[in-house]
Amino acid sequence: MSETAWRVLDAELERWAALDLKPQFWLRDDDAVDATDPLDRLLSLCAKYRIPLALAVIPAGATVQLAQRLQGLQDVSVLQHGFAHASHTVGGEKKSEFAENRPLDVMTGELVQGRDTLSGLFGDAALPVLAPPWNRVGTDLVAHLADAGLSGLTRYKARASHQPAPGVIETNTHVDLIHWRDSRTGAALAEMTAGLAAHLVAKRTGAADREEATGILAHHLVMDRTAWATLKALLAKLAADPRVSWPSSAAIFGAKA
Repeated sequence: MSETAWRVLDAELERWAALDLKPQFWLRDDDAVDATDPLDRLLSLCAKYRIPLALAVIPAGATVQLAQRLQGLQDVSVLQHGFAHASHTVGGEKKSEFAENRPLDVMTGELVQGRDTLSGLFGDAALPVLAPPWNRVGTDLVAHLADAGLSGLTRYKARASHQPAPGVIETNTHVDLIHWRDSRTGAALAEMTAGLAAHLVAKRTGAADREEATGILAHHLVMDRTAWATLKALLAKLAADPRVSWPSSAAIFGAKA
């Protein structure tokens, strides 16, 4: 890792260590449906550096081949990536599968169906955690996640609340390996380390929830060379750093299959 890119994050980790605090990190990857070469690349990276992976799988597209590929991988957990990853917003609204305009019972039904699908395919690896497509979900549905058998929620940016609804724990991601508005180009290493440091600063100073694990967001199917190189550098460095920890997804969400 470039010393320049690492400097800001390293300095913040030293501040945490001086307080005898060990920040938690976690890795979430979205849009999985099948066993692919990019997925193999991601799984190999995580295995090499012993990093737990939270793989957000789209229930409507999930294949038996994906289930077979993940079988026996103890450090890989499956999250529920919506239902079909289809946007239902109207007009110029931002994309969302679970938009405010949709009937609540229809969306809850999709979540139940998706949960059953993932449990059937992945067994205990499938956690009752919703990772909504585009990181968006209506507030009404959040209030009813527990009714759909879901006890966890993960979106993007620092969470507003540890429990956004009764029986639901939220843990978000905070840096994204892809610039979605810039032709999906990969984020440079210095940008990612600065973003991680910024979240740690916010937690240490009380501007963000100190107990929330700091999340890295990946999308293995569309990552370019820069994104892969950045992810590899981050995992290589942070996996070996005794000042941080990488808890399992189940530990982060207090989830049981």
